[in-house]
Amino acid sequence: MPIVHVVCATLKPDAAEDAIDHAIDLGRALSSAEGVQHALLGRGGDRLVAVTWLDGREALEPFAASPMHMAFIMRGLAPCIRGMWSAAVETDAAPPSDVEAMWVFALPSADTLFEWQVRDLLQSVAALPGHAAAGPTVEERERYRAGGVVCLAASESSALDAALAAVRPAWDALGAPLVACKVEVIPLPPGADTRPPMTHAR
Repeated sequence: MPIVHVVCATLKPDAAEDAIDHAIDLGRALSSAEGVQHALLGRGGDRLVAVTWLDGREALEPFAASPMHMAFIMRGLAPCIRGMWSAAVETDAAPPSDVEAMWVFALPSADTLFEWQVRDLLQSVAALPGHAAAGPTVEERERYRAGGVVCLAASESSALDAALAAVRPAWDALGAPLVACKVEVIPLPPGADTRPPMTHAR
């Protein structure tokens, strides 16, 4: 089953734009790393996000150790961020086409969190406007139990905001507040192939 790997970084308040641009340039190279099916980058406020679809669990370690991923983290993000979180989740959702924005999330682990609550949360994420690629984590389960991304067309962005406002109270009651953010997708340079190898028909 494919893996979706999410990185969500918080930029330093004084991060230089040229340093951020350098991180974005390095992030664009993630799509050529070993085992990668598709990659998206997004930015919103002080957040920079990379979402990568991988072939499966066996692709996680080679991807993490790849020159592209290491350069993005160490040479791109490290100089201009003050923190980040990441999560790798198992999902059968293929990457969609025509993505204008992304909402990424991870559910932190908590002693009071039960498996049925994780399943219920993932079901409610799947019901949100947009195309969800979410599931249980496959590594670092002591930190996060679930996570993923909801990919949005231009017409779905405001609908997602309203839907999140409606479900947030139930999620907050889990006692493990989500880490999450919404970002606009960064377009690829002119001439670059923006088509994922597998697309979800909206």
